[in-house]
Amino acid sequence: MQTKFTRDAFNFSRYTYFAITIILFVVFQADLCNLWAGEKYGKALSLSKTIELSLEHNIKNIDHEVLPSEDVIFSAKRYYYQIQTQVEQLETAEEVRDHFQKAINKSEKIFEDEEGDVSQFDITRLKLGLSDTLNDIIGLKYSIKIAKLELGKLIGKKIEYDHDIPNKDIIPVSFPYDSFEKYLEEKKVSQLSKILESKANVASSKTSVRASLKLYEGARLTLHKAFIAVKEADAKVMLGKKNRKISRALLVAEVANYDFGIGDSQELFEALIVYTRVLSSYLDSIYNLNVAVAELEKLTNAI
Repeated sequence: MQTKFTRDAFNFSRYTYFAITIILFVVFQADLCNLWAGEKYGKALSLSKTIELSLEHNIKNIDHEVLPSEDVIFSAKRYYYQIQTQVEQLETAEEVRDHFQKAINKSEKIFEDEEGDVSQFDITRLKLGLSDTLNDIIGLKYSIKIAKLELGKLIGKKIEYDHDIPNKDIIPVSFPYDSFEKYLEEKKVSQLSKILESKANVASSKTSVRASLKLYEGARLTLHKAFIAVKEADAKVMLGKKNRKISRALLVAEVANYDFGIGDSQELFEALIVYTRVLSSYLDSIYNLNVAVAELEKLTNAI
C-alpha cells in the first residue's frame, strides 16, 4: 500500500512538474513575443512624448541651428495632428469604398438577373464614385507617409510602422477663453504691457523702452488675430459636429434601404458623397482648430 501511495505521489508530482513547465514555457514565449514586438514597433508616441523628443533632438542635433523651443513644439503638434487627422480620413474613405463596392456588386447582379430597375448608367455612376474614393485613399496614404517622415526628422527617429503613432480619434483641443482680454490675463501677457507702459512713463527719454512698447503693441495685434482665428475654427468644429451626425444618419438609412431592395442607387451615391465630404470637412476643422491653438500658444510664448 505504501508502495502504491509512493508511486501515485511520484506520478502526481511528475504531471504537476510537466504542467508547470508548459505554463512557464507559454509565459516565456508570450514575453518574448512582446519583447520582439516592442523592439520592432516601439512604443506608440503620445503627443507629450513627441514634443519631449523633438525638444531633445533640437538641442542635441549638431547638424542644424538650434531653433526656438516654441517653434519646435508647434511643428511637433502640427505633424502629429496631421497624422491623426489623415488616419481618420483614411478610415472613412475605406468605409465608403466598401459601401460603394457592395452597392456595385448588388447592382450588377440585379442588372444581370433583370430583377429590378437598375441601368448601366447607375452602375457606371457607382463605379465612378468608387474610383474617386480610391483616389482619395491613395492620396491620404502617401500624405501620411510624408508627414511621418517630417515628424521622424523632427524627433530624430524613423517612424516606420503604424504602431508608432496611436490611431486614436483626433479630438478638439479645449479652449475655454471667451474674450481676448481674459486670455491675456490668464497667460499673464497683460502684466508685460503694464510693466512696459510704466517704464515708458517714468523714463520717457529712453527710446529703447518706447521701442519695446511699440514692438509689444505690434505683437499684441498679431496675438489678437491668432485668437480670432481660434474662435472661428472652434465655431466651425461645432457646426461640423452637427453636420456629421446628420450625414451619418442619412448614410445609414440609405445603405439599409438599398440592402433591403427599397432604395435607389442615385440616392445611395449622393449619400456616400455627402458623408465623405462632410466627415472629411469635420476632421479638417478639428485639425485647423488644434493647429490654430498651437499657433496662438507659440506666439504667446514668444512674447
